[in-house]
Amino acid sequence: LRPYATPELATHRMLARTCARLSLRAMRVSSTFNVTHASGSSVFGVRLFSSRVQAPISSGFSHGDVYNPEGSAMSPKKACGCPKVFLSPPHYIQGPKVLASLGRYTSKLLSAKKVGVLIPEMLKDLFGDTITKSLKDANIEVKWANFGNIPSREEIGRLVEEWKDEKLDAVLAVGGGSCGDCGKGVAFHLSTHCVIVSTQAATDAPCSALSIIYTPEGAYEGGWVYPQSPNIVVVDTDVILNAPIRSLVSGFGDALSTYYEARTCWENPTALSMCEARPTATAFAIGKQSAEMLYANADKAMQAVAKKDSSPEGMAALESVVEANTLLSGIGFESGGLAASHAVAQALSWIPSVHHHHLHGEMVSMGLLTMLCLEQTAGLPGRKEELQQVGEFLVKVGLPVTWEQVHFDPTDQASIDTFMDKTMEQWFCHNEPFPVTKDLIMDAWKAADAYGKTLVAKHGDAPYKKIHKK
Repeated sequence: LRPYATPELATHRMLARTCARLSLRAMRVSSTFNVTHASGSSVFGVRLFSSRVQAPISSGFSHGDVYNPEGSAMSPKKACGCPKVFLSPPHYIQGPKVLASLGRYTSKLLSAKKVGVLIPEMLKDLFGDTITKSLKDANIEVKWANFGNIPSREEIGRLVEEWKDEKLDAVLAVGGGSCGDCGKGVAFHLSTHCVIVSTQAATDAPCSALSIIYTPEGAYEGGWVYPQSPNIVVVDTDVILNAPIRSLVSGFGDALSTYYEARTCWENPTALSMCEARPTATAFAIGKQSAEMLYANADKAMQAVAKKDSSPEGMAALESVVEANTLLSGIGFESGGLAASHAVAQALSWIPSVHHHHLHGEMVSMGLLTMLCLEQTAGLPGRKEELQQVGEFLVKVGLPVTWEQVHFDPTDQASIDTFMDKTMEQWFCHNEPFPVTKDLIMDAWKAADAYGKTLVAKHGDAPYKKIHKK
């Protein structure tokens, strides 16, 4: 028997279960601590275990359990009576020298009196004085902690244990995507606000309700999802101007793919966003705007970073691509959805030769070429022209477009097997509007490399070599 024979029954069942889950979550919270701050804003997470914390297994939260009538265990994941869902940070703050106002933002928006600051030692040397003064001026007490470079369950557990009795009003994670992911996990398990201070624009992670978790040795372990995005995201474009250009360009790869993957999910009525719900038109439009801003401003922004050019023209271009990389892409991928591009990128992260040499956005660059080749072969309209536009953009900014550039060895059968298996394992790979098989993925992967070689032959590889210092 089909449990949800009609849309009405499915909707009623989902509503009842959503209310029950949220009520249970509220009861868990109210029995241990007060989650309403004086600011009236909600905290980032809820406590799911006792005060003695060591290496939490997961966030314990699933979007699918809330929004999908079939639940998170559904396999393969398909939209069956799902609503549209949109997630975003309540506050996104970007501009030059905004780091100096971090204390004011945290105090005024979150009514914070005591915070924990998670930051790598090197960045504390660079920005510690600015952060200290800003928080002190806002009468905020600070507890510092060094980020150990890898967002693992063990690292999150260590920090939760260190701060569990401090009664922090917020966790401030200062650094790149890994530090932010760790900070989200710590804030969630401490049931407090989360503030992400991004010091590079390499990925769209800062705005998402998601952490990518690794083993202590650096191997990919999985993703943790949270009920909401970070409470505040702060991006100082003066800091980005002086960060390595490679991190900015890597962000281009991640952000450009957002539109094309969101478009695939939007056009496929059975596809799910990363909220395990149907994508919204808003997220799709935001993803498209992200790509358009990159096409229009990437070259000028790269010149500004290379020359440390803080002129109005240079900073305007940089502001545009930073917003595209961070805010627009972050909202676009999560509420718009992922597809084969990120499935390929995640698979590449399992291959040591790739993982050790490349940033996430550089892997997504190859994933996007592969996805467009895959969709072109399936006969989806417009892909041939898009493949040309995307390919020329990637090669001109210095992102990888061939197996050689991404350090993929086609003679290593173990790498090929891992790549194929891990690509197929990513549930969002099957957001494509046709059945995806290993043979189709391998053919598209080969086609992407072949096309990339024609791009390099036509345009050269000087930008890639400059970015990678070869």
